[in-house]
Amino acid sequence: MQLTQAGYRTWDGERRSPWWGCWSLVRVGLMLIVRRWVFWILLGLGLLNFLFHFAFIYLKATIVVQNANMARFLDNYKVTGSGQAYADFMFAQATICALLLAFAGSTLIGSDYRQGGMVFYLSRGIGKWHYIVGKLLTIAAVVTIVTTIPALILFIEYGTLSNSFAYFIDNPRVLCGILGYGAVLAVVQSLMIFAIAAWVPRTVPLVMTWLGLFVLLKGLADAMRAIDDNRYWLLLGIWDDMHRIGRWCFGSLDESTIPSAGWCVTVLAAICVASLGLIVRRVKAVEVVS
Repeated sequence: MQLTQAGYRTWDGERRSPWWGCWSLVRVGLMLIVRRWVFWILLGLGLLNFLFHFAFIYLKATIVVQNANMARFLDNYKVTGSGQAYADFMFAQATICALLLAFAGSTLIGSDYRQGGMVFYLSRGIGKWHYIVGKLLTIAAVVTIVTTIPALILFIEYGTLSNSFAYFIDNPRVLCGILGYGAVLAVVQSLMIFAIAAWVPRTVPLVMTWLGLFVLLKGLADAMRAIDDNRYWLLLGIWDDMHRIGRWCFGSLDESTIPSAGWCVTVLAAICVASLGLIVRRVKAVEVVS
C-alpha cells in the first residue's frame, strides 16, 4: 500500500526545532493535572489563603484614611506590603503546593513509567533531554501558578490601592523577592519531585516519600539541633532552607542568622545536582526501538 493511500502526506512547511516539543509536553501535562479533582481541591485551599490576604489589603486601603488605629491592627496579620509579609505568604502557598506536587508527580512522571507514556513521547521525534526539560517546565508552571502569580497579584493590588504609585518605585526589592523566591521554589521542587517520581512511580509510595522527605528531615534537623546544640543541623530541613533563601531575596533575613543564606544555597544546589543526575540516569535507561 502506498503512503498516500494510507492517509499519509508529506510536510512541505518549515520544520521547527525539537525543543518546541517541550511546550507541547507542558500543554499536555497541564491538561492532565487540571482534569484531576484533587488539583481543584488543593488549589481551592491555596485560594482561601490568597483571598484572605486580598480582602485584608482591600480592607486596609479602605479604612486607612478613616481610622489609622484600625490599619495598624490589620498590620498584625502581616498585611504590611513588606518583604517579610510576602515571604510568609509564599511559604504558606508553597506548603499547599507541596501537597499538590505529590499527586502531580504521579500523574506527570509516574504514569509515564507505569503505562509506557515515555516510550510514546520519545518515539515522536523528540530526544530524552527534550522530555526532561518539558516535564520540568510543567512542574515549574504548577508551582508558579500556586505561589508566584498570587504573590504578584497581591503586590499589584497593594501598590494600586496605595495613596500613590510610589510603592512600586520604593519597593523594587519586593518584586525581585517574589520572582526570586518563586524561582527557588520552582527549580528545587521540580527537580526533586521528578527524581522521586522517576524512581518511585506508584502514587501511594510517591506521596509518602515526597511528604516524608520534608517532614522527617525537618524533625531530624530539630532533634539533632537540640541534641548537639549546633544550628548547622537545621540545613537538613529542605523546606526551611528554601524559606531562608526566599527571605534573603526579600531582604528580610538577618545576616547574622546561622545557617546563612550561602549555606542554604550550597545545600539546595547539591540537592538539585543530585536530583538531575538521578533523572538523567533513569530516563537514559529507557530504550526506544525504531
